[in-house]
Amino acid sequence: MNKLLLTTLAAMFTLTALNTTAQKADCDAACLEQIARDYMAETMRDTPSLQAARDFAFDVVPRDFSRLPWGPRVRFTENNVAMMIGEGYWGAARGDMRELLVLGDETSGNVLWYGITEEHEQAAYYGMRLKVEDRKITEVETYFGREGTPDLFASTSSYTLDPVFTDTVPVNQRRTRERMTVIVNGYLHSKTRDDGRTLVAFSDDCARVTNGVNVTHGNYWAADIAEGCRQQLEAEIYKPVERIRSRRFPIVNEETGVVVALTLEDHAVRYVDYESASGDKLKVDVEYPNTRGLLELFKIVDGKITRIEGVSAFLPYYIQDLW
Repeated sequence: MNKLLLTTLAAMFTLTALNTTAQKADCDAACLEQIARDYMAETMRDTPSLQAARDFAFDVVPRDFSRLPWGPRVRFTENNVAMMIGEGYWGAARGDMRELLVLGDETSGNVLWYGITEEHEQAAYYGMRLKVEDRKITEVETYFGREGTPDLFASTSSYTLDPVFTDTVPVNQRRTRERMTVIVNGYLHSKTRDDGRTLVAFSDDCARVTNGVNVTHGNYWAADIAEGCRQQLEAEIYKPVERIRSRRFPIVNEETGVVVALTLEDHAVRYVDYESASGDKLKVDVEYPNTRGLLELFKIVDGKITRIEGVSAFLPYYIQDLW
């Protein structure tokens, strides 16, 4: 290579690095979180035409989403179904909305909004991931844990997210974002094994909550077999989980030790009855093939998983991942 070409390439690399840095600095975590809050606020805002339609009991006019900063192309899914902005929850959103956690990741440009929403006064657990580029929304991925499906569901009225998800982890107990995703992936891999071995460490009081149901403690049947995250894996109660695929970890926060995981969990239902490691007679909760779309929050302290909470959506078996 001649000197002119080398100089030109060096200048291009420098410019690219500067642009990348500028983009990250252009929308930090606070910026991302504000965009997520603006998005959720717009889903609840009535347009004049919608209010007029309500006055005549004609409640099908869509909301106005033009105020939001959209990118030139936007991908939008609801419970892993592709649709246009303005469809699904956008058109049905009514009643209260309760924010539980908003978490931006300026390294990846993704942000989480997690909370409780209502559609025509029917409450649901709601998890959303937004991708923001140049301060514009380019991806929207949403999951709803709604009442009435065969999936888990507990009343939302008294549900609160465990405060540990906002607690700062002491510096000497933090792990890098790369290590944190390895830990979560190890948990997911352990869940698909059927030999009772775990590949990651858990705190003694680790608990898992799905759609408001504490599956590791309390009145849920699995807690009668074994209490605790590690104990349930060792008890082999997850044998019906055939695979956990399409694993993604778009939001990681080292300061609070939180990883947001998105997965598709397949239940092939090749059998209905099975046994725990100690010989307890168990039965699958749904007796036909199905998949659960999961958006879960993992809290990691000193390399141990201490809490898992999130949203589960009941989906057709082996549904294609759109992401």
